[in-house]
Amino acid sequence: MKPARRTTAAVATAIVLTTAGGLLTAGLTTASAATACASPVYQRQFYANTTFSGTPKKTDCDSAIDQNWGAKAPATGLPADKFAVRWSVTRDFGSGGPFALAASAQDGVRVYLDGVRKIDLWKNVSSTVKKTVNVTVPAGRHTLRVDFVNWTGAADVRFSYTPRTAATVDKVRPLVPAGAAVTYDKATGKAKVTWSRNKEMDLAGYRVHRRLKGSSAWTRLTTTTAASYTDTPPKTGAVHYYEVRAVDKAGNESAGTADLGVTTVDKTPPAAPFVELDVCATDDTVAGPELVTTAANAAGIVRYEAQRQDPATGAWSTVYTGAKGAFCDPGRAADGTRATYRGRARDAAGNWSAYSAATTLTLTDRTPPASPADARVDYRGGVPHLTWTPVRDATAYEVWQYDPTTGENLNALGTSATTTATDVVPLQQTAVAEQYAYVVRALDAAGNPSAPTGVTLRPADRTEPIAPYQVTAGRQGDAVLLRWRGADPWTIDDAHLPSYRILRTDPATGETTTVERCAPLSGDGPPGPPSLHTVPARDAYDPEYVTWPHPVVYGECVDASGASETTYEYRVVTVDRFGHASAPSAPVTATTGDTVRPAPVTGLTAEVIPMGVHLSWEPSPEDDVFAYYVWQGTTDPETGRTVWERNCVDGDSLSETEIYCPTLPDGREHVYRVAAIDRMPGEDDGPDTLHTADITVALPDTRPPGWSGTGVHTDQYPELFVRCGQTIYDPPCESWTDYRIERWDAATAAWTTLATGPVDAPRSHMDTEVHEDLLGLYHYRAVYSDPAGGEKVMWERAYGIWDTWL
Repeated sequence: MKPARRTTAAVATAIVLTTAGGLLTAGLTTASAATACASPVYQRQFYANTTFSGTPKKTDCDSAIDQNWGAKAPATGLPADKFAVRWSVTRDFGSGGPFALAASAQDGVRVYLDGVRKIDLWKNVSSTVKKTVNVTVPAGRHTLRVDFVNWTGAADVRFSYTPRTAATVDKVRPLVPAGAAVTYDKATGKAKVTWSRNKEMDLAGYRVHRRLKGSSAWTRLTTTTAASYTDTPPKTGAVHYYEVRAVDKAGNESAGTADLGVTTVDKTPPAAPFVELDVCATDDTVAGPELVTTAANAAGIVRYEAQRQDPATGAWSTVYTGAKGAFCDPGRAADGTRATYRGRARDAAGNWSAYSAATTLTLTDRTPPASPADARVDYRGGVPHLTWTPVRDATAYEVWQYDPTTGENLNALGTSATTTATDVVPLQQTAVAEQYAYVVRALDAAGNPSAPTGVTLRPADRTEPIAPYQVTAGRQGDAVLLRWRGADPWTIDDAHLPSYRILRTDPATGETTTVERCAPLSGDGPPGPPSLHTVPARDAYDPEYVTWPHPVVYGECVDASGASETTYEYRVVTVDRFGHASAPSAPVTATTGDTVRPAPVTGLTAEVIPMGVHLSWEPSPEDDVFAYYVWQGTTDPETGRTVWERNCVDGDSLSETEIYCPTLPDGREHVYRVAAIDRMPGEDDGPDTLHTADITVALPDTRPPGWSGTGVHTDQYPELFVRCGQTIYDPPCESWTDYRIERWDAATAAWTTLATGPVDAPRSHMDTEVHEDLLGLYHYRAVYSDPAGGEKVMWERAYGIWDTWL
């Protein structure tokens, strides 16, 4: 082992470290001083054994554990081998935090924190051993103890504890600085903040902050390592608060100290007010300027002073002093002329602001214009117009309608509050009445209203109501459909509808007639007056004076009384409830349809054929005929009346003026009726609505004995079908089991069987033996039979041999 120095009381000195906010300052003291060592200096004890037993041979103070005794004794009176040394210190760690404990020794060393072993290198070694451990030291005071033992050979020992200051490691904030206080010197306007130093070993310094009372925002003033700071806050008389925060080397900042408040002296004048135009609250006929200050200054202002400049001399004279910014200047009338003012403000500390900039104001004009004169109602086309003579200095007019139900005045100009016109159509917004009250007021450029001028509107005074509009005319069948609208909110509501008169003029003759009655719109029922209905809303086609809930009247009339194929001009006239008739509406034109039916055909003849009658006639000379209708008259067995049926058939080989009418030859007379058609009749149009030619034909009786049928079917290949009990239209099967289909043979006067079969297997049978006998007539029947030999004719049918393609 290498020899090492010996520590003696005569030469050894200890550097005593004292805390200065975590920053170390050093002073010298001898090892022979009193054994009570000031923190953070260690107390050191030497033992002449390795078990720390008995009374220490020596006790002194040591500022650091960094010894190398080599093979010598550590102190006088101690052996060179088998000795022990113990260091201990109790100190305030402040907020604590992460520390590194580093120890190296030859031979053994142990480190304790508050009695808890943290490092244990406890063996006799031949060279120095080392160990470092990381620990977290809690806040407050704690004791460190280091035990060293040398068994044999050289002896050395080192130990340190240092804070770990990396920001990623140290997350512990310093403690709030203690003992914070503030003093304020009113003479100098300076505030001094003081505090006690923190105990944290990793402390970097202190941050001093200030905020204005009422604000939550702190401003950092400085970062310092000292324990005081002097500040000069603004001399505004405001309260400022200070706080101190400690910050460590890892950047962790403590919470702030309790707010330390000072009230500064007020040497700051308020901002100059500015001048605005206002109205004198007590007399609006005089000028009423106002001195306006900022919101921040307003609370501290206790007095205002206002001056007005003489425009002739430029001199200023004080016209107002008082606690409020708004004031009245009796020396200037509110007449719309111009005046120049300036002002200043004083706070509670007696500080006067500078004068504001000179401001020239156009004073308020409080003089109203004259009332409108010669206000009256003029009617134009039945529409009331309010008119009046223009008023000098007036820039606009208001028109109001009095509502007697609510007592309110209603704006009679619609979406505009005012008008520049002196001729307006006022809105009517109350219930329909005999008269309406309106007022007109003039407004000048300053908005001063004149006294109102009243006008009474009486609809009965007008000579004509408002004419219909949106009149249209168009065809409806052969008639003319007229439509129009009517609107008059002064006389019309659902309980007071006008009537309408329809004028029809033939331009070819100049003759005008009144359409007395209108045909029904649906075509059913008797003629009557025009159809009217109301809609409680206007659209883009209605006048702007129509207002809700006054309705628009929609009128309709079907004129079916005009001459055939004649062009007419139509006009519609309103007749109000006072009996006044309007001017006719704008004319509309429409042409009636062809209401004259073709004349009866001529040359109608009839030829009896086996299956009925062949009719022919002369072509109609009228050029608009496009078809011919033929009816066959039959007698209704229940009423005895003649029923006309279109059951005749044509064919490709027939001309348009001939037709076959299948008729059962029953020995009676039959009537046929023919009409030329110039347009398609309606579904309900029968021969009675047309001009027809009639012919009566007597037919022979060619029916088989007992024949009960009345009609004739046509087909070139009669198709016969038998069935029972399959549908509700079939006869019941009862006890019938078989059927047979028969055809009457007139030559033999007997029935010929065509087909037989069981009734439960029905089928269709076609007669293919008669198709070449065109226009012939054949009688068929179906006979059902039962096992007992009973028989019944289930149906009878007559067929004329013909088809339309023949």
